[in-house]
Amino acid sequence: MYAKDRGCSHPGCDVSGYYCEVHHVTGYAKCGRTDIDQLTFACGGHHPLAEQGWITRKNGRGETEWIPPPHLERGQPRVNSFHHPEDMLCDTEDQQDQADQQDGADEEDGAA
Repeated sequence: MYAKDRGCSHPGCDVSGYYCEVHHVTGYAKCGRTDIDQLTFACGGHHPLAEQGWITRKNGRGETEWIPPPHLERGQPRVNSFHHPEDMLCDTEDQQDQADQQDGADEEDGAA
């Protein structure tokens, strides 16, 4: 999990994964299982938000989105990019897809 998230997934939070709790994006009570693809890090300050009207979900890129309740919606970011600065270096999704494919090829070649 640490390799995937690196820290709290709530937008703007800089708490390291070592100080976070594991959050089920789809509540355990709903799905009845623990699947790594449906887990994310949330710090002690943000984890309780999931019980206070906030919704978490995975987007198409596998990132955790935090959606606030309607009365708190102000158009704020839904994804935390703090722990993934390399994502900020790509100009377009196509470039990010190319970088992801190259990372996969490097791993297969043993270069990663």
